[in-house]
Amino acid sequence: MKLPFSEPVPSGARRASAAQRFRQVAATVAHERPRAITKSNAEEADHGPIYPTNFTKGLSHDGFGLLDTAHPEDYPCLVAAINSEDRALFDDKVQSARDRSVSYACGVGAVTNKPAWRGWESPRAGHVYELEGPDAGSVGMAPAPRVGSSELSAEIAEVYALAILRDVPFTEIVQGNGGKIDGGNAERTAAQLAASLDGMPYFNGPIANRVSSTPGCIDPATGLNQFEANRRNARLRDGSTSLTADVMFRGSTVGAKTGPFLSQFLLAGANSVVPTPSGAPGFPAKKSQFEAEDGFIRYGSQIIDQRAIVHKAGLDHMTDWRHWLDVQNGAKLGGADSFEDTRRFITTPRDLATYVHYDQLYQAYLNAALLLLDAGTPHSRGFPEPSISGRRDAFATFGGPHILSLVTEVATRCLKAVRRQKFNYHRRGRPEALAGRLTLVELGEAGRLGAAQAAFEAAHAELPLDLRNAIKAHNLAQNAAAMVSKREVKCGVAGGNHPPGVSAAAFSGGNLLLPMAFPEGSPMHPSYGAGHATVAGGCVTILKAFFEMFESGNSFKERVLKLGTGDYYEPTTDGSKLVNKNGVQLTVQGELDKLAANIAIGRDMAGVHFYSDYYDSLRLGERIAVGILMEQCPAYGDSIESVFNSFDGDRLTVYGETSSAPTMSIIGRDGTAVTEEAWWLRHVPGRDNTASI
Repeated sequence: MKLPFSEPVPSGARRASAAQRFRQVAATVAHERPRAITKSNAEEADHGPIYPTNFTKGLSHDGFGLLDTAHPEDYPCLVAAINSEDRALFDDKVQSARDRSVSYACGVGAVTNKPAWRGWESPRAGHVYELEGPDAGSVGMAPAPRVGSSELSAEIAEVYALAILRDVPFTEIVQGNGGKIDGGNAERTAAQLAASLDGMPYFNGPIANRVSSTPGCIDPATGLNQFEANRRNARLRDGSTSLTADVMFRGSTVGAKTGPFLSQFLLAGANSVVPTPSGAPGFPAKKSQFEAEDGFIRYGSQIIDQRAIVHKAGLDHMTDWRHWLDVQNGAKLGGADSFEDTRRFITTPRDLATYVHYDQLYQAYLNAALLLLDAGTPHSRGFPEPSISGRRDAFATFGGPHILSLVTEVATRCLKAVRRQKFNYHRRGRPEALAGRLTLVELGEAGRLGAAQAAFEAAHAELPLDLRNAIKAHNLAQNAAAMVSKREVKCGVAGGNHPPGVSAAAFSGGNLLLPMAFPEGSPMHPSYGAGHATVAGGCVTILKAFFEMFESGNSFKERVLKLGTGDYYEPTTDGSKLVNKNGVQLTVQGELDKLAANIAIGRDMAGVHFYSDYYDSLRLGERIAVGILMEQCPAYGDSIESVFNSFDGDRLTVYGETSSAPTMSIIGRDGTAVTEEAWWLRHVPGRDNTASI
């Protein structure tokens, strides 16, 4: 006798029809979601034909690092190839520095070993459509800060300060110190740099001196527009008005500014599956027994070691003009790095910059998921598995395989969405390029900046004098013969290693180039938004939604993170081992938020991004993740609920029921309800209400 339910219900044609309905529900959810307006900051329209504030890397530049005016069509042609429906323009029309027969002054290993030209990275990814989550065209970002605004002046000062502190351990930075891991002291201590930054108009200098990117649209009380004020306030600790050494460079969330600088997910390991006698560490690494303090993450029967290969301490790049100019012309210098002989726990900004130089974009979040699973962190209490009775357990759904796949799945969608922002709309210049323009101002060559001259002069004037002097001293030391000999990138001396018509002495005394952590400088795509930050926002949001963020009961007390025997770990000042610390209870949610900030701002530490790239991209990624979660909710055959805090401190509840449209409720930081539309559009200029075609 055939059993009543020997086959699933529904099946066959009924199942096919149901599957179609679920896809239609998801499509309707996506289509009815508030569609963001994206607007650039209009610098491109204001500063042609040399576009000194925009991304021109890879095109032909003159000896001053500005677009070659002999070919004024090159940049408009690049933009057309990015945005046109004609996908053949890149191959048929665009003229790169290589096509313009630009010759490079530098080589790898020897001056004669000339580099190839680098291609632009996925410049048409913004045209790709997604079948899950928000379409790249439906989400957006605020206009980037303009050159000449007090915000961008502060952002440039921040990346200069990070370059100066690149070899100072994080444990020293938060105490305001300046001692470097390789001996000696940075040109300025962290406390001195924090004081210099804090005195700038954007932070706590006179409000009357603040310059907004939108002077006609500001709050008179702050002198800033909404987006500028949000980003400024996010840098400070709640209840504080000052930028101090223990809070600068740490991110925009409460968790990112609590406890040690580095997230536990970048340091701690798990306990081995093999029982370990207490206090018997397993490193060096052939033993099967290890504990969390040894820094090994369990990856099946293999391990992932939290110790990292790190770039050579004290060695920066692109501090001489020829190297910098070759990079602007697209020289392919990746791989010309130098490294320390011994791996260590991430200890300095340079170490973190190395991590984000080579990481697979979802790597840190996959590791975090593995650590949370090993620690027995419960999954969201709103999931149907494990069930209350215990008869249904989690695995393929709501278990380890589910989250380990989902945290990677969101990454590719985030990357395409941010590509649309950076290439198709904003095309913001990288910090290395803007530092080159500021060097021209310092050298008395500001007139070459065309329509942007006044804006760059204003930015230069807001940079603290002690910071400018520190960068010039740093670059002078980097360009000494002993340091030059240590680099793999070798540059010729014919004609001098400085801009045309500028003496060697004048250049040395006015060199404001940004010391870079990588010999190739920034990637071959614009600065705003940031891929790492968008992926960070998406992956961390998925983790916060999947794991339970709050303690049991109906309270919203955040769940404490416990990965070892103490409250947290910090590396020793040489990075050789982890030290167990007590005194600050860290939370799962706070350390996940901190992880996102560490990874994203680690790119600032390398010199390739600004703070606003991190801030707005993080929130873009968050929205991609929430959109995916909402579209998946109706498909599980059960009621689903996830509760977690957003990067802005809202409490989000995402709820879905079989075959019905999902919902999201938002309680703001002040305890008042926030509408879905207000949340989706919080960080963009407004809603696109144009009718669908």
